Order: sequence, then structure tokens, then C-alpha cells
Amino acid sequence: AECDYLVLWLDCDREGENIAFEVISVVRDFFPNEDNIYRAHFSALTQKEITRAWQRLGRPNVNLSMCVDARQELDLKIGVAFTRYLTREFRDKAQQRFQDWELRVISYGPCQTPTLHFCVQRHDEIKAFVPRTETSRYPATFDL
Repeated sequence: AECDYLVLWLDCDREGENIAFEVISVVRDFFPNEDNIYRAHFSALTQKEITRAWQRLGRPNVNLSMCVDARQELDLKIGVAFTRYLTREFRDKAQQRFQDWELRVISYGPCQTPTLHFCVQRHDEIKAFVPRTETSRYPATFDL
């Protein structure tokens, strides 16, 4: 082997933990057991945080990784089922409403739906923006 230890420096959350186990699965032939596999936990790219993470290396947590696997599976199953429901119930109405006769699927995703909401909300805020002139009777002063 070209190295004796594996230290995983990934996002300090469940998704990072899941990625850690994906990396471990790729390099498993070089690290047949967990003895030389470590996980760094840090929340900022500062010297203090990186040093602290290096001094406190831990082990990857399989339970956190499995949480992500379960959420991904639920997201997929719920997304597929709800997409099927939305398409069956509303496709014809949506085709008529939007004059889009090629519309085949109305898709739902646990991430895409809230993201779309935020995009639409921000779009509405921008459209409703009315510029105004700000004036003050007092000049701004700065102590430098």
C-alpha cells in the first residue's frame, strides 16, 4: 500500500459521513479493517479548527451514514409515489391551464419542491420591489 492511514476530511454532517463510507468502499482493498481509518470533524477552514480536528480525529459513524441511506430511499419512494399521484390527478388540468400539450409528468421531490417555492417567492419579491429614494437630514460621518 502507498499509505498506511486514511483520514477523511469531509463536510461535518450526515451527508459528509455518508460520503466517507462511499470513499471507504472504494479503497476497502487497501484498508481491510477500520483500524487505520479516521474522520476529521471541523466547521470552519481556519487554522484553529483544522488543528483541533487533527488533534481530535475520530472514527466514521456508520449510524449517521445509514440515516442518509434511509432518507435517500424514503425521498425516492415518496417522490415516485407522489409524482405518480400528481400526474394522474392533475396532468390534464395542467396541460389545459398552461397550454402545454406535451406535459407528461408532474414531478415532486422532497428537495425540489421547497427549492422551487423559494425561487418563486424570491421572484415575486423582486417583481414587487418599488425603488425609493432615501434621504437624510443628517450627513453621514465616519471616524477613521
